[in-house]
Amino acid sequence: MSGTVPRQHDEAAEHTDGVGAGAGATARQRHLPTAATAALGVVLLAEVVVLCGALLSLWPILLALVAPGTDPTSTARWSPLGLGEWALTADVAMLLAVILCSALGSFVHAATSFATYVGNRRLYVSWLWWYLLRAGIGVALALLVYLLLRGGLFAGSSGAGATNPYGFSGIAGLCGLFSKQATDKLREICDTVLSTKSDGDRDRRDKLAAAVPNGVQGPAGP
Repeated sequence: MSGTVPRQHDEAAEHTDGVGAGAGATARQRHLPTAATAALGVVLLAEVVVLCGALLSLWPILLALVAPGTDPTSTARWSPLGLGEWALTADVAMLLAVILCSALGSFVHAATSFATYVGNRRLYVSWLWWYLLRAGIGVALALLVYLLLRGGLFAGSSGAGATNPYGFSGIAGLCGLFSKQATDKLREICDTVLSTKSDGDRDRRDKLAAAVPNGVQGPAGP
């Protein structure tokens, strides 16, 4: 394959700092065996088939549950891939759509990376767990973003019927695909909502020192 090889994953930057030479560095660069590479590829293929099948079966049910005029307490039966039946409310169906779409976004990220580095023969053992946990990371981030959006933009609305399943599912997919950017946005929200104007640790130390009489040594703390 011609051209330069792209750098191993965006997340790799924080792990490459301080990597020394010697046996430890050599171990980090050990290529993933062929059998393990094939197994990982099969897992990724199975993942997208299951996700797409589950989402296709869920989507008509979700649209019916959140349609205007639908009773918010109504339920519908869902049989994902023929594995039993679940009774879904509108809120539960929306959460399931967020989970499936975020996992699809995570698959796109993981599969693109996998194909790139296998093709360039740069897939290392140290990144196996990154591929296995990638979907879980995307799903967790998407759920947090979804809850923040529902709590901030739809507070006091008439339940899940007021939501847009296309919009929320698209945002969930982007959270799975771009987990780093989603994490940065959550950090910005946390800095805004939980911002303080004082140093809590310093203030507590000052009050503790003022409470100890002169000449009396207070108990040692951690």
